[in-house]
Amino acid sequence: MHLPSTMLAAILGAALPALAAAADGPSFDCTRVTSLVNRTICASPELSARDRDLAAHFDALLAQPGTDGAALRREEGRWLREVRDACPDAACIARAYAARDSELLARSRHSASPAADDETKPFAADAALLADARALRGKPCAAGADVPRDIGYLPVPGALPVVADGSVVLVRRRIDADFAFLLDTRRGGCRMVDVVALPPHAQVGNLLQCQVPAGDGSPTPLSVGVGLRRTGQKAPLAYWEVDIARGLLVRQPLGVLGWEASLRCQEPEVGD
Repeated sequence: MHLPSTMLAAILGAALPALAAAADGPSFDCTRVTSLVNRTICASPELSARDRDLAAHFDALLAQPGTDGAALRREEGRWLREVRDACPDAACIARAYAARDSELLARSRHSASPAADDETKPFAADAALLADARALRGKPCAAGADVPRDIGYLPVPGALPVVADGSVVLVRRRIDADFAFLLDTRRGGCRMVDVVALPPHAQVGNLLQCQVPAGDGSPTPLSVGVGLRRTGQKAPLAYWEVDIARGLLVRQPLGVLGWEASLRCQEPEVGD
């Protein structure tokens, strides 16, 4: 799901600026593009949506007090030239946008509230094992909508998958490191799209199926995702929103957003 505007305002402390582009196009004028990358973005509703999101989040960070606007614009220009525009295909462009957008949102959260940085800081993991896990992003799933077991990603005893909205989140262990993998199972296929490091299973128990109910009583939740609690505690330790449209597990700052009391979590009901 896309990040709700009310949640983004709470994180950034300001409403998102209006975009000049058409609602279903990217943030730039497609009638003027010449490069292969820009033409690819204009032809793809998914990439156009990613570009609109990135433009909005860039503008929001630019407006944050203390942001060096000139430095941020130079950085964005380098990212466009050296990362996005170097992509040979749509999958690469999508990964570039996902990584850049995640970085901008993290910086915006920290600027709006330093406490958010603590709540969204990644859990520690062996750098080499994490790099290997991240290298699977964008690749097809193994048979049975799984992470490849033949290269060492094995189920954690007692850890059940979380299934929702065309996605599956699986906990897998490689050597002595635990990871949560997001699988995109929409359109009859399966692709591994994101992965995050988890604390040791003995400390936090199973991954939980979670949601934040809408405050106005609407049946559509404000947020849907997965969470963790320390063994023996009721307070949530961490919560990741499942943004399957962008292929991301987005760790949200529960304290900053005021979601600790409203977050509802339960054990998943599907066997592994």
